[in-house]
Amino acid sequence: MRYLIDGYNLLHAMGLLSGRVGPHGLEKARLALLGRLCGDHGTEVAGVTVVFDASRAPPGAVPEELYQGLHIRYALDSEADDVIESLIRRDAAPRKLTVVSDDHRIQQAARRRRCPVLGCLDYLDQMERLRKRKASAPETPAKPEGVSGDETQHWLRESADLVADPKLREALGPDFLDENAN
Repeated sequence: MRYLIDGYNLLHAMGLLSGRVGPHGLEKARLALLGRLCGDHGTEVAGVTVVFDASRAPPGAVPEELYQGLHIRYALDSEADDVIESLIRRDAAPRKLTVVSDDHRIQQAARRRRCPVLGCLDYLDQMERLRKRKASAPETPAKPEGVSGDETQHWLRESADLVADPKLREALGPDFLDENAN
């Protein structure tokens, strides 16, 4: 699944932007959001695009950049809503693009193209459920490096009649019985 996220909208919903925040506060909030998105989406982070308004972009911002595989767009010559709407309009497979925003204009544009839409709190709830599911998933036990001496002896006893077979003894070689006899 691919995601198109209204960056500052999600930051406000998360409570990372409240009241007046200086330029360094905005940068810290953006980095916190980007880090969380990378963690939440893991190996599928390349399918995530976050759009920020340019008025709050860091100094020297470029229109597009990557952050640990995550796509970031800054609305340098327009508003983030315009950029998001343009991305929705141009998407070749809109039904596979989930749009995350509480902005009604963005939600309407997404629904016109039949994109799945999530409000910011719904998206955060979905990511929290995924985190809990991953945390509670049982770990796959590590494959043993080899068989223990006890296991070797057990299987030698179980297959003793095979070891007596002349063809098998020839295939295993003369040293096989010497190495494993105990």
